[in-house]
Amino acid sequence: MQLSKFLTQNVRGPRRPCPNARRPGDLRVTAAFTLTDEQGKSMTYNKAQSIIGSSSSCDVKVAGPQVAEQHAAIIQKGKQTFLKPLVGEDMLDDSRSWKDGVALRPGVSYVLASGCRLAFGTPETCFTIGFEEGTGSNPLVEMMMKGMLASSSPEVKRALDS
Repeated sequence: MQLSKFLTQNVRGPRRPCPNARRPGDLRVTAAFTLTDEQGKSMTYNKAQSIIGSSSSCDVKVAGPQVAEQHAAIIQKGKQTFLKPLVGEDMLDDSRSWKDGVALRPGVSYVLASGCRLAFGTPETCFTIGFEEGTGSNPLVEMMMKGMLASSSPEVKRALDS
């Protein structure tokens, strides 16, 4: 039997419309996070990637003398939310980003948890990020844990088995 005939008869089957299919242009964004400033003012953002900075074109506008025009990005991928600082590498550059009081390196994506305190420009002006955290396991973390367990000492393996 020819491969194309086999696939047509056994794999593809008749084409039926998907009951949950959306029309072209019908886009629903499910990613969302909320930033709350120190005065308790909250703003919710509904984009999978939001740029933070002092520019009027940014999704999240933050004022301050050390806040760059495009300072950082908050990115939601699957079940994870990340903060990626975009500036701060140059020795003469005073623009920095902080997560829970720790200065972050630009160009590196940091995993966020709901409730993290974020600061842009200076560490004094903080925002608390809130979002619905994904449930279930993360395949990458599981793979890393299995690798660490495989190379661990017999004492560690016994302790984890008990």
